[in-house]
Amino acid sequence: MPSVRLWLGVVLLAVCVAGAGLLIARLWLALARPPEQWPVDGRLFLDLLGLVSLLLLGGAVAYRVAAAFTLSYAVDRNGLYIFWMGNRATVPLQRIESIESGVAASGGLRGALQTIGYYHGQVRLPEGRLAHRFTTLPLARSLVLHTDNDSYAISPQDADAFVQELEQRRRIGPIQQLSQGVEVGRTFFYAFWDDRVVRRALLATLLLNLALLGWLMTIYPGLPATLDLRTDAVGEVALLRPRHQVLFLPLAAAVVALLNTGLGLTVYGREPAGARLLQVASAVAQILFAVAILTIVR
Repeated sequence: MPSVRLWLGVVLLAVCVAGAGLLIARLWLALARPPEQWPVDGRLFLDLLGLVSLLLLGGAVAYRVAAAFTLSYAVDRNGLYIFWMGNRATVPLQRIESIESGVAASGGLRGALQTIGYYHGQVRLPEGRLAHRFTTLPLARSLVLHTDNDSYAISPQDADAFVQELEQRRRIGPIQQLSQGVEVGRTFFYAFWDDRVVRRALLATLLLNLALLGWLMTIYPGLPATLDLRTDAVGEVALLRPRHQVLFLPLAAAVVALLNTGLGLTVYGREPAGARLLQVASAVAQILFAVAILTIVR
C-alpha cells in the first residue's frame, strides 16, 4: 500500500541528486583549469566531502525507494511470501498462530533510520518478541502475523480480503513443508555487504582515505610549488614535480580500494575469507599511502 513515507523518500532522493549535481558543477568549475591553478584548500575538500556524502545517502535512499516500489505479498496453501528487490521472505502458514491489526513498538533512532521509503528491519514488541517489518505503514496500522517465535508486519492493499484468503489457504492445509526465513537475491551481493568484517573494513578504508585527502588539501596552499617525489640512494633529490601531483596519491589509494572491492564482490561466494582479506588490505593500503605522502611533504 503506497504511503506518504514512500513519496518523502522520492523527494529526499531528488534533493540528494540535485545537491550532488550542484557540487559536481562547482568542482568541475574549480578543476577545469591548469593543475597549477587548482584552488585546492579545505573549502574545496568540504565540497568533495559533501558530494561523497550525498552520493552515499542518495544510493541508500534510491535502494529503499526501489524496495518500497517492489514490495509485494503472495499467499498459497503452503506459506506467505514477501518480495522486495529480488529477495523473498517466507512464512509457513502452519507457523502462523494469530493475526493482529496494529501493535505498539519502538525502534529508537536506528528504527527511525529504517523508515525511509517504507518500514524495514526488526523492532522489539512489548512482550519481547521480534517483529520483522515489511510494511509501508506504521506498526499501529499494519497487519501483524504472529508465529511461534517471531512476528511479521505487512501492509496489503486490502487487509480484510488478504486475511480471508490467508485463512482459506490455512484451512486447506499445506502440501509442502517450507522453511521460515529470508532468501536473499544475488543481484546486489547481499552476502558480501552483510559481512561484518567487510563492512568494518570498507568503513575504515573510506574514513582513512577521506582523512588523508582532507589533511592534504588543507595543507596544500602552504606547500612549495615543487615537491621531491623521489630521492636517490644517498638521500639527494632525484625527482622534482609540481605539487599537484601529490594529490594523485590519495586518488591512487581510492582506486586500489575500488579494485579490491570489485574483486571481493566477485570472489566472496567462493572465498569469503579471501574477500575479507582484500578489504582489510585496502584499509592497510590507505595507511601506506599516508606514510608515503608524509615522507614527501615533511
